[in-house]
Amino acid sequence: MFRKDQFGIVFNTIFAIAFAIALPVFIAFRNGNLSFEQFCMDFIPAFAVTFTIGTYIDLKGLGDGFARFCRVKNENGLLFHILRVASISFVMTFLMSLIMLFMNVGFSLGPVFFLAFLGSFGPTYVFALVVAFVTFGVGMPITGALCTKTPRGVPQH
Repeated sequence: MFRKDQFGIVFNTIFAIAFAIALPVFIAFRNGNLSFEQFCMDFIPAFAVTFTIGTYIDLKGLGDGFARFCRVKNENGLLFHILRVASISFVMTFLMSLIMLFMNVGFSLGPVFFLAFLGSFGPTYVFALVVAFVTFGVGMPITGALCTKTPRGVPQH
């Protein structure tokens, strides 16, 4: 369906959809405001924010760099994967939470904004970490199955 060289953008789409569904639902549930209407209002901007972050920031490179910074050398090992996913989900959750809160609260950047952000970030990150591990576990094989075409100009063997 997709070319092999489109693997990153396809996985980014799957990851953005997972985060755009799970995190707004979790935050609305924590705030006691879980409804279909609230979900519909949050899904589109959450997807746009998450997809944009994943498109413009090399999250895989960032995750790999963090794992190497922690002196883990085996790129195929479990610890490397855990550190990679933890750092990717940290950056995604941090930026997504900050931007979504800013969009929902508006331009009032007072101390209440930062207190609200800091109060919600910890539990949201823990939840996002679970979502990220599940998404990586399920999304990578799906992406691999979707990205089977050889790019144009590359000889097939």
